[in-house]
Amino acid sequence: MKRFFDSFFVLSTIFVISDSLKVTAPKSRSKTGSITEGSLFDLRCTASQDSVEGTHLSLTWEVRRGAASEKILSLNPDGGVMAGSGYRQRYQAGGVRLELQGSGVYRLVVSHALPTDEGTYVCVAGQWVKDKSGAWESILEKSTDVGEVKVTPIAPSFMVSVGEGNVTLNADSTLELTCTVATANSDVIRMEVTWYVSPTPSADQGNLRFLVHMDRDSVVNGSDAVTVSRVSADATRLVYRDVEKTDAGYYFCKVVGWMPQPGETWYKAAEKTSTPVCVTVTLLEPTFSVLLSAPTTPHFSDDPTELECKVTDVKNANGTRMTVSWHYRKPSPADLPVNDDLIATMDQNWDLQAGEKYKERVRKGHIVLTKLDPAVFKLQILHTRDTDRGEYFCTVSAWTQAKDHSWVKTKDVSSRNLPVSWEQEDPSLIVVATPLKAVFAGGDIFEMACKVTGKKLKNPKYSVLINVEEPSGRKIRNILSMSQDSVTHLEEWNEKDRLDSVVLEKSSEDTFRFRMYGTQISDAGYYYCEVTAWTPDAGNTWREATKGISNKVKIDFENTGPAFNVSLRSDRLRVYPGETVKIECVITVHMASADTDDISYDVKWSVSTENESVSLVSMDRWGVVALAPHNGSSDCSLERIKPNTYRLSIHNTRDVDHGNYQCSVTPWLKTSDGSWQKSLEIQSEPVLLKVDFAMLESLKYPLLFGAAAGLGVGLLAMLIGYIGARFCCKNTLQGDMKGNRRLVSMEMD
Repeated sequence: MKRFFDSFFVLSTIFVISDSLKVTAPKSRSKTGSITEGSLFDLRCTASQDSVEGTHLSLTWEVRRGAASEKILSLNPDGGVMAGSGYRQRYQAGGVRLELQGSGVYRLVVSHALPTDEGTYVCVAGQWVKDKSGAWESILEKSTDVGEVKVTPIAPSFMVSVGEGNVTLNADSTLELTCTVATANSDVIRMEVTWYVSPTPSADQGNLRFLVHMDRDSVVNGSDAVTVSRVSADATRLVYRDVEKTDAGYYFCKVVGWMPQPGETWYKAAEKTSTPVCVTVTLLEPTFSVLLSAPTTPHFSDDPTELECKVTDVKNANGTRMTVSWHYRKPSPADLPVNDDLIATMDQNWDLQAGEKYKERVRKGHIVLTKLDPAVFKLQILHTRDTDRGEYFCTVSAWTQAKDHSWVKTKDVSSRNLPVSWEQEDPSLIVVATPLKAVFAGGDIFEMACKVTGKKLKNPKYSVLINVEEPSGRKIRNILSMSQDSVTHLEEWNEKDRLDSVVLEKSSEDTFRFRMYGTQISDAGYYYCEVTAWTPDAGNTWREATKGISNKVKIDFENTGPAFNVSLRSDRLRVYPGETVKIECVITVHMASADTDDISYDVKWSVSTENESVSLVSMDRWGVVALAPHNGSSDCSLERIKPNTYRLSIHNTRDVDHGNYQCSVTPWLKTSDGSWQKSLEIQSEPVLLKVDFAMLESLKYPLLFGAAAGLGVGLLAMLIGYIGARFCCKNTLQGDMKGNRRLVSMEMD
């Protein structure tokens, strides 16, 4: 106040400025209330004062959001306009402006409403004077609320649609679809449009195939076949030329609405994808018939066969390429399923591909495929075999060329089945197995001869397979084989210490002798020979002619030793996850005259479910434990707790351990000469293990840990609060309230 006193001390007259400042809001002429995003709105207020020399008027527009206010534009007392920090860029771009309309009316104009423009708009008028130094000093300020503005976003009303329904058109036609946008302020928004096609009605990004894109500046990213153009401010049109059958699907358009903002930038105001339009492309498939004939048929084996496949009654086949596949069907009874073998096929590029069974004959030129003209195909079998007798048919495929120059199959037509056969008695084999040395006790030598008699076979050679059927009849095992070239091979004979104990010899062209040294009790069963006859064809390639199986020769042992029985027991077969289960395999020996040290066992444990049976663990007669490969079940162990008792332990059981558990035992008996004889395998009855889910047990530890953690966090929070209240919060707050009115008083001595 001293500054004003100094300013007026030299005056002879004292000026008293009355409170004449007025600010009002003519609501009837202001466009407020709900404003659509992007629309223009304006606000007016009237500010005036009595004309007093040396005083000047200022006016400021503010927006209040809650307790905070932000300056928009200010008209300074010297006549300059200044924008608030948050509106400076919009003011420079012309997005907001302040207009003086005369009679003290000040108009705020916002050209493009943004969601952030919501709030209560306040008009603030001020009265200013200059002090002695020429600086402006505010002496009075008044404000009034002009109105509340709410901005409605356009996103909820942003609607996108394509056409009026599903579309069906022919191949090679042009597809046209229009994407229309319905929204407010469409003249302000710029549209970005992207077209997609999907095989399903769902607009899942994983299934969508991109077609074309147009940005908000109408720049198109497409191809020669697919383009898009803007037909109006709210509509774009997709043009897809020369559509194919593969172009059928569900078409979508995705539209992004962009709104301008200051600085010539844009922001995304709305985004929506249209509902799908189903586009069906119909293809005029070529129509034709296929006739199969046999110009040359065989009368005997090794005679040539010639088949001709002819395409007739061809329609709608312009630009179509024809290819052929040849098939063979073996005669079979009516109640058995039919299997077709592919002989060879010619693909769309005229490349020849032979079937798996005919590769060798096609490679050597014994089977020839030719194309006489575009509609006639020929199959030649130069040396027809007995196994070639059956039915033949050809399948003609029509191919059309796509836009990417690839070939697409459009139709398959098969001919009727044509039988190829001749009168001839089928070859046969008679195989007789004769025991040469019988077996009565373990350690004896077993010898068996197989005599082969062939009928209707030309220069045959024989391959032999020795099989054994278990006494129970449940399993057949292949032991040893000899090929037609006299090469022997061990099949399922995999006992490491007995690999050399089986021998198969060829004593003559039609006689074979099988010998087994050091027989054991586990070798008991029914032995027989399976013989295959092979005959050469014209190309000296051996082919299978027929098969024969001999009678069975029995190996049996006098049962003078003990008898065994295997049973399972367990205290608990219903457990909860995490527990340990123990199941004992108890071996009972009946009629045992030998010492227990003269008996040893191979023990195996397995578990079976509805789908499979899995080995778990085993212990051989030497006490060596072997775990099976990990199969998802819990860890398990096997131990011998008594001479005839083996215990399986399943640790930390889980639900995958549910199943039927079984113990398999193979006894070994020590003979008088100190050797060991392997007996037949014995299996126990399975027991069912159930693993239940314990709700309380599973939640006990998580609840205890959670309660302990909550208690610890609470105590820590109390300690931090106490320290903060005790040592940190000592400062006091001071506030200074200002009113809307301020009057500067002047005094004079």
